[in-house]
Formats: sequence, C-alpha cells, structure tokens
Amino acid sequence: MTGALYVENLAAAEKLVRRGQFNAAKVLRALAHAQRSEAMTRARHDEVDLPELLRRNHAALTDPAARDIAARALASLAHHTDVAESDVNQHIWGCYGCGRLVEGDRPDSCPACGALAVEFEWFGPFYAANPEHLGQQSPADVLAMLRRTPDEVARVLDGRADLATRPAPDEWSIAELVGHLIETDGVFRSRVTTVLDSDGVPALDSRRPWTLHQGKGYEHMSGDALLTAFRATRAETIALVEGLTDTDWMRKGTVRGTANSVLDLGSWLANHDVGHLAQAHR
Repeated sequence: MTGALYVENLAAAEKLVRRGQFNAAKVLRALAHAQRSEAMTRARHDEVDLPELLRRNHAALTDPAARDIAARALASLAHHTDVAESDVNQHIWGCYGCGRLVEGDRPDSCPACGALAVEFEWFGPFYAANPEHLGQQSPADVLAMLRRTPDEVARVLDGRADLATRPAPDEWSIAELVGHLIETDGVFRSRVTTVLDSDGVPALDSRRPWTLHQGKGYEHMSGDALLTAFRATRAETIALVEGLTDTDWMRKGTVRGTANSVLDLGSWLANHDVGHLAQAHR
C-alpha cells in the first residue's frame, strides 16, 4: 500500500504542475518523500531473499527487457554467489520516460519511447550519488569504516597461498581485488582534492576504477607487499578525510555529468570497501 501511494503521489504531483497547482504538487512530492523514507526504514530490517525477490520482479514487470534481466539474474544465482557479469552486463541504463532497461553502452535514444540519452539513469555495481540516496553514510561513519578496512584486508590476506588464483575466469583474484582497492583510494583522493581546490562545481576524475589495477603487477605481489601498499594509500586517504569540515563535506563536483557531494564520494568509498571485503571473504 505504501509503495502504491508513493507512486500515486508523484504521478499526481506531475499532473498538478501541468495544471498550475504548484503548491499542491509540492505537498504531494513532500508526502511521497516521507512515504518512501518510512517504507525504506521498515524494509531495511527485513532479510533479503534474493531469488524470491527476483521471481516477484519477473512476475510483476511487463517490459520484456526488464523481465529478461530478472530471469538471467535468477539463473546466474543458481551457479554463483552473486550475479555474474557474464550473465548480466556491468552497465544497465534505465529510461525515465518508460522504464525500458538497456545493457552495455548508453543508447542515443530509448528504443521503446524515443527519449533522449540524457533521460537515462545509469546502474552499475557501485555508485556515489543516486536519486534514492541509497547507502548514504554520515561523515563519522565514513571515517570509521575507512579506518577499519586495513585490518580487514590483513585478515583476508593472512596466510593465503592462492592470492593470484581467480575463482572463475571473469572474477578477480584476491591480489587483483586488493589492487583495485588501492587504485580506488587514489581516484577518491583525486576527486575530493579537485573539489576542495575549486571555487565552483568542477568536473572530477572520470577514470573507471575497476580497470586501473590492470597491468600494474598486483597479481604478482606477496600478501605482505599488498598490505603495505594498501595501508600506505589508506593512511593518505584517512588524513584527507580527517581534515574535512562540515562545509567541505557539502561541496560538490561532477563525475561524468552527475553532481556528487564530498559526502557522496565518501559514502561511495566506504560502501565500496564493505562490498569488496564481503566478496573477498566469500
């Protein structure tokens, strides 16, 4: 019921704006926000039955592209602990006009309704800013999570002889995963430093962190060397984050056209740590 009312409020607000009832639309948009927040708070306490959730999405959706993605994700989970990128593309784009999902590169226009490329939302494995503010952390939580990670990495690496072994051809080894964490810290610092050094809303480092470890020899490094390299780069990151003021956390830059606050970037890095550490433990 709450989800249906949330959508009903937003659809009605859209109609009211077109009828010139701007303040009534404002109220409905605010009420939709409250509905969503209350529903999210309740749902966060529920366990995730991922196969069942995918089956329910497959049954509820009518768009063939969305149903196909749900079906392939469900089939992938029968053989993997996570949906494999060989089964569902790393990049999914969703049209705001009609909801059509497109995998791979962003289309120039929607194949279903003709909406322009700017009307597509990107969905990738990790995210910083997103319309729903999913996974947003406080500055104190970001710093605490970043401080915990080096010891977690040490536990992952401790005594392992298979650091360069990939569990599957399309999955990273432990050594590659740690190399990816090292490179991602560098991208984070580059982005935050650019924001702090700018008077406006600058365009930020747009490198894709998931490719930066490639060709740098991380897979040939020992566990001790990987840990030393990660502790060093994380110490630089923590020093940067510790010096941020409340005003700094609110400042913004754009990553590939999307505005990100420093808090968005910090939440992204902290959640990125947690996600990849869970992957490493698996």
